[in-house]
Amino acid sequence: MRPSEAVRQIEYVIDATTTDGGRRCAAGYRPAFERVHAAGGDGDVADLASVLCAEMRAGGRPKPAEAGRVADELLGVATDGGE
Repeated sequence: MRPSEAVRQIEYVIDATTTDGGRRCAAGYRPAFERVHAAGGDGDVADLASVLCAEMRAGGRPKPAEAGRVADELLGVATDGGE
């Protein structure tokens, strides 16, 4: 999955589960998807989208920094928890 496709999937989930504008909100996740795509691969992008979509379907709304931390975990990168 390419980053642009992942962001589109996030848009659909946001639109289906909330009244917020999916396009506006999903754009904040693009840097995490692009980083995962560059350092990992298409499957890693799909994994990140899956994690974020599951949280949204459960009623959560991860902040872009949280998406970055999930991306780090998927890539096996140590993080200090910062943005």
